[in-house]
Amino acid sequence: MREKIKSLLLFFLVLTSVYLTYKLWISFPQNELSFINKKSTNTKVDIFRIIRPEYTFVGLQGKVYLVSDGNLSFSLWKKTTDFISSNKEEKINVVDENSWENAQKGTFMWFLMGKSANGDLLKDIFSNRDSWSRKINSNVYVKEIIVNIDKNQIFVKDAANKKFYSFNYSEMEDLKNIIKNFPKDEVSVCESVYEEGNAYFEKNVYIPSLTFSIKKIYSKETNFESDPHFLEKFFTNISVVRKITENNGCTVYTDGLKSLRLYQNGYIEFYDTVSEASPTDKIFALRKSVVFLEEIGIKVDDIYLMDFKEEKGEYTFYFNYIFDYPLRILQKEMLDFPIEINISNGNIKYARVLYLDLMSNGSYLISHAKLKQPLAMGLKEINWREPLSDLKIGYAYYEGQFIPVWIGESNNKVFFINIFNGKLIYNGV
Repeated sequence: MREKIKSLLLFFLVLTSVYLTYKLWISFPQNELSFINKKSTNTKVDIFRIIRPEYTFVGLQGKVYLVSDGNLSFSLWKKTTDFISSNKEEKINVVDENSWENAQKGTFMWFLMGKSANGDLLKDIFSNRDSWSRKINSNVYVKEIIVNIDKNQIFVKDAANKKFYSFNYSEMEDLKNIIKNFPKDEVSVCESVYEEGNAYFEKNVYIPSLTFSIKKIYSKETNFESDPHFLEKFFTNISVVRKITENNGCTVYTDGLKSLRLYQNGYIEFYDTVSEASPTDKIFALRKSVVFLEEIGIKVDDIYLMDFKEEKGEYTFYFNYIFDYPLRILQKEMLDFPIEINISNGNIKYARVLYLDLMSNGSYLISHAKLKQPLAMGLKEINWREPLSDLKIGYAYYEGQFIPVWIGESNNKVFFINIFNGKLIYNGV
């Protein structure tokens, strides 16, 4: 009898061991299954397309043009960076704000880089090691770049250190030829809203002065759970992935080391607790972020790098969508940036992504009067004491809709005015 009891106990222990081993395997899959760590990052991935301007203006024959076509804007930016990479400047100067404003006269190209581009990241796209990008401090944050063709100079605004640089070249024939063939019929003529004695606007703030066209855009619907390969983009062995439905309607997938949360508003959040350290720098980290976004289905041609942070070896990149004009995200429960990637120890630690597959369906044509009247109406609603440093056109992504808006800024405060009716959508005051 005692031997039978021992046999039964041993059999029970064996079953328990098998069960616990199985549960452990389900909860903690082996590191070899880790997508992020074991997939090699393509170090040759082209990050140039995501380090690009939000807006491009061209000054020509006494007029200022807003380049409202995204492909043309990118083409001018690409040719400018090619020039910088293949030509060495003769002289570098630190200049004052008056010189910066005077650079926006005559024949010029003016690139606005959004929140600003880190100097080290710019060095990667300016391949000439003798160019000015290699000689100024790495902590430079380039907010704007002006190429003045008449003066054979390039001016750079450093937002971090509040400095202006000028770079003199012996000639700019390549860029002069580009301006000669500039398609004026495909861009929007602008006028300055600055007036002497009127302190409401700062200098060099422009709005379209003729009939203006802006595309009607929408996002193609994406049903993640209907895509049989969606989970494979995040988990290598999906047979060990568990599904959890939360009370707030979110769906969570996890294998014990990684988790993927799907929100009802189109956002996803991805966490990876694997901590295998690998050497990295900001360029490698940025490339790894881009590869990750490509592999989970984001169209990299529709995004650009808007901001960047570095702290104790961790890199956080903030990306924004652009469709001729940039988007501003106005969902209260989310941050302003639709895409955020955090890399720690050379690995994707956290990602928050708003999935948008941007498409266009025709355009709105707006006369100058119908463009200016709603703007005046919206400005009256704002109790604004400081002069506006920036006023641009873009899209507000609000409650699933893409609304053409005026984006105004002053002293880090932002407001949005509906282009069609002048209503204030969001007031950052």
